[in-house]
Amino acid sequence: MKKENKIVIVLFLTAFLSVLLLYACVFDAGSGDGQQQIPVIPTENDIGKSVYIEGTVLNKKMTFKGENLIINIEGKDQTVLMIFVPKSSGAASISQKIGAGDQIGAAGIVEEYNGTLEIVLKKESDLRIFREQ
Repeated sequence: MKKENKIVIVLFLTAFLSVLLLYACVFDAGSGDGQQQIPVIPTENDIGKSVYIEGTVLNKKMTFKGENLIINIEGKDQTVLMIFVPKSSGAASISQKIGAGDQIGAAGIVEEYNGTLEIVLKKESDLRIFREQ
């Protein structure tokens, strides 16, 4: 193999590994597994995007058929936000773990339902309950 070909291969591998490392750093920062996330107040511009919110549980209720969970929280700026937890994302389990007054954080996808924005949890671990130490 010619010297020029070896140099090209080494440069290509270096570039590929650099991009792979950058990708891992950027997407790992938003995973929420022990990482600090910045809470936001979602807007219509966020529909379809993943966001993280925090607040105080105002109330919770199971949907009419009792399979999904709706949680209303109050954010730090007194904005009321709705979190929708599908049955497949651990609605029943989460309902047993939280109550009015609990401080929680949730990561999910912003969706619009009947003209109201809601955060839809994809998995149970996307909800964090802040416990007093």
